[in-house]
Formats: sequence, structure tokens, C-alpha cells
Amino acid sequence: MDNANYKAIGIAIAETRKNNGLTQMQVCEKLAHVVGMSQGRLSRLERGEWLPTAGQFEHLIRAIHCTEDQARELRYLAAQASERLTDAAC
Repeated sequence: MDNANYKAIGIAIAETRKNNGLTQMQVCEKLAHVVGMSQGRLSRLERGEWLPTAGQFEHLIRAIHCTEDQARELRYLAAQASERLTDAAC
């Protein structure tokens, strides 16, 4: 997958998670109730290889303790990535 937005999202999520002293496993424990979220998926997300659904994404933003500014930036990047995928499919 060659999407710079995916990579930017992954980097931002990993940095926020680490800056808040959370491991991937701790985040996954907080997301245990969210279908489709696992440590493997979080790892792929942080490497820029996967983008969660909008619902999964909102749960993730809360789980890694994003500030409002960080959450806004992540939502913006995710919207751009989704838009590019839609454009590419047409």
C-alpha cells in the first residue's frame, strides 16, 4: 500500500501512544470490546499498512488519550486517506 496518509496516521498514532506511556498491548486491552481491533491490526496501522473503520478509529483515539488537536489532525488525515481510496476506485 503506497499511501502517505496511512503512514502519517500510523506515525502520529504510535507517537501519541508512546508519549502517553502506553504499549500496544495496553491499548488493545482498552479496545477489547471493539470488533476487529487486535495487537496485530494496531501494529499494521502504526506501520501505515491498514486503516480502521470510522468507529474503530474513534475508539482508538480515546484509548491512546489524544488531545483534541491530535484527534482533529488524525481525523483529517483519515478523511484524506479514505477520500483517495474512493477516488482510486472510481
